[in-house]
Amino acid sequence: MKKIKNIGLLLFLMLSTFSFSYQVNYDDAVDIVLRNYPQSRVTKIEVANYRGKIVYEGEAFDKGQKIEFIIDVNTGEVFKIGPDYDDGYNPNYNLPITFEEANRIALDNSYNGIVKSIELKNINKRAYYVVEVRENKSEKEIDIDANSGKVLSIKENI
Repeated sequence: MKKIKNIGLLLFLMLSTFSFSYQVNYDDAVDIVLRNYPQSRVTKIEVANYRGKIVYEGEAFDKGQKIEFIIDVNTGEVFKIGPDYDDGYNPNYNLPITFEEANRIALDNSYNGIVKSIELKNINKRAYYVVEVRENKSEKEIDIDANSGKVLSIKENI
């Protein structure tokens, strides 16, 4: 009986280690960026590894200037937030569907999913979000129209 308890405890600890939930969520990371650049629009955010830590790495645009950021997913510590002077891309700022709304729409089209990354793209003058969602044993790529919020496509990789 003692072995079963120990195995159960070990299994619990292993599963909790593989959890995809973080102390700082995507909306918190966006809030951190907006506190530093109030007029900016976050266009890309993804979970990455930075100096041995799990972080949110992403891009925002503030008055036509690309801003890059790196934020710790557990503490909210900002490792980097500032302009990238090498990029002149200027996205459309007045889109009705925000980054946060695209995040919610993607999660509404997922079963117990966790958003892995969100990127605003513009192809043929049509703005849309590409949202990567990680589910139990699969990943989905959900394209969402940035003007209407309509789901354009869902691609699932198992």
